[in-house]
Amino acid sequence: MNYLTKLTCARPRISSAEPDRDLLTETESNRGRIIQSAAIRRLQQKTQVYPLETNAAVRSRLTHSLEVQQTGRFLAQTILQRLSETAQLTSLGLDNQETAFINLVEMACLMHDIGNPPFGHFGEAAISRWMQDKAGLCYEKACKGQKARSALLESTLLPDLSIYEGNAQALRIIHHLQDLNLTYSQMGALMKYTRTPFEPRPDKGSPDAYRKKKPGYFFSEADLVRDIWQHLAINEGCRFPLVYIMEAADDISYCIADLEDAVDKGILSFRDLRFSLYEVWEEFTEYNEYLPNIMESAIKRAGNNKQEFIIRLRTRLVRDLVDYAANRYLQNHQAVFDGTLDEPLIDGQSDQHLALETLKTVAIRYVFTSMEKETPELRGYSALMGLMDIFQPLLELSREEFASLIDKDSSRHFIEQRLYHRLSGKHKMAYHRAVKLLPGSSYSAQEQDELEWYYRARLLIDYVSGMTDHFVLTEFQTLSAI
Repeated sequence: MNYLTKLTCARPRISSAEPDRDLLTETESNRGRIIQSAAIRRLQQKTQVYPLETNAAVRSRLTHSLEVQQTGRFLAQTILQRLSETAQLTSLGLDNQETAFINLVEMACLMHDIGNPPFGHFGEAAISRWMQDKAGLCYEKACKGQKARSALLESTLLPDLSIYEGNAQALRIIHHLQDLNLTYSQMGALMKYTRTPFEPRPDKGSPDAYRKKKPGYFFSEADLVRDIWQHLAINEGCRFPLVYIMEAADDISYCIADLEDAVDKGILSFRDLRFSLYEVWEEFTEYNEYLPNIMESAIKRAGNNKQEFIIRLRTRLVRDLVDYAANRYLQNHQAVFDGTLDEPLIDGQSDQHLALETLKTVAIRYVFTSMEKETPELRGYSALMGLMDIFQPLLELSREEFASLIDKDSSRHFIEQRLYHRLSGKHKMAYHRAVKLLPGSSYSAQEQDELEWYYRARLLIDYVSGMTDHFVLTEFQTLSAI
């Protein structure tokens, strides 16, 4: 194992300004590009669990991502410290590269949610349903029913549009929409899953069932992903090693955060939280006092102070979970390095994993089904679906008709032209760059028309999914005159 084959300075576009910069400088450059990007700023107005939340103390996607970033830093430092203690840094190519290693982990953690649409996973489901129900019908109107669908459209493009996945959108945002030109290592550290929406999900028990349980990239980023795999010496369908750290940091960070926010909002009382944790823990395991002992210690020191209780519970669990994840990383080091480990670091029947599952289960049972969460989600669903209905006419135009909106005033399609003007400039630029490459490709004339329509559908998805929770409602109300 030599990490210098994975941690590289290479980027999709070569910078002519300073061609000989070292790895540390390049990772610091990544940091600057990411922190200053609009995608990160938008996270402050996307709520972690409770959509349209006005209480600033409740976590947004940005504050959650900052917590994940800190946990990822702690976990990366722990792994590097243990490698140093066993004198392995030099043989692994990590000597004097520790800060660059940590930088890559931190920025992957900060970016891990940038592809999440408004209203989180509920928004993902809404966008997916709209595309599943209406994309095919829109295409039929766009081609006026004159052409039989090609295999490309049927087996690849329409299935690709039918599943919206935040992890896949994150890669699209940083490369095609924001054009950050990050290093291949930084992009690789963000990719949790290794298949497209049009590829079938592997059967449970398959050697890649976990790595491919969700889509990790879209057809529009397929060439980019192949470049990432090639530059980082990753076999097709495998992961980049630092992804495992980012994923573990996310799991660790939200395990208590969601419950803390529920207590702050009064959805769970302090008494109900403690009772629920004991109850679920007993369902998972018998004669095991790991989590009850931690809770009793926290209660003893915090008394009836709920904030103090949660702080002490979180501190102990984060420390234990980071220790466990670091052990798992090193115990499975070769599989992690190769990207073939087909499970997360925090897995198995360990005390730490069971504690994490207990916290998740309590949140699912008593928090995620609360009216405080579900009511704004339903409002968001109506607004998201309504917005996509409003912009639907853009997907019903032929390629030539859509081009007329761009090139000149179109009195015939005056509604569509005004809708086009509302789309983001950066998103429209990404569409134009993709379409501009079609004439020189190996695709047939019909396939090029289908691809143009596919990128147009991506344009609409990019626009809607990039909105903040409140802007979805505002835009829907503005355009529907409600």
